[in-house]
Amino acid sequence: MRSLLTFLSAAERWAAVGAFAIMTLALLADVISRRLFQTGLIGAVEIAVFGMIALAMFGIGVATDHGAHLRATAFDVLVPKPLRAGVERLGSLLTGVFFLILTGFTVWIVAESFTLGDRTPILRAPVWALQLILLLAFAGNAARFLVYFADPSLKPVERVGGDGPPVDETVNAPSARGGEAH
Repeated sequence: MRSLLTFLSAAERWAAVGAFAIMTLALLADVISRRLFQTGLIGAVEIAVFGMIALAMFGIGVATDHGAHLRATAFDVLVPKPLRAGVERLGSLLTGVFFLILTGFTVWIVAESFTLGDRTPILRAPVWALQLILLLAFAGNAARFLVYFADPSLKPVERVGGDGPPVDETVNAPSARGGEAH
């Protein structure tokens, strides 16, 4: 299971970097063209939008992989500490099932677009090929969260604010009130 997560992590990082590069190069080329020739490049903005969509979709996995996803934590205190591991594991299962459902819907959408021969407005690219990005991202995240459910020790430690140190809520840290544990 660890090797699956390693593969997913590397693939999503490379896909996100590639999408960011495509988006950046398309916009840069468009701006340069506007400055030099007083006209933009046909399709550059559409390419940049596709890059942005891919970056956002693969970024879900990258953020999850680093424990940097934003989530509402206001209700965490309502779950007693002894039950938190089980609730977190249930959350991984529900999230995995949610991504499986999205994957199923996306398979249907991709098949419909392929059958109908839908194309993008400017570049006339097949829409199903672009929708494949959604399918890959949803399927990858479904696999990731189902692995987290099966083996919670593989789930990354959550980071507060995304870049801060890992947070382990199972440890009683001294409080600011005279070093008492809470």
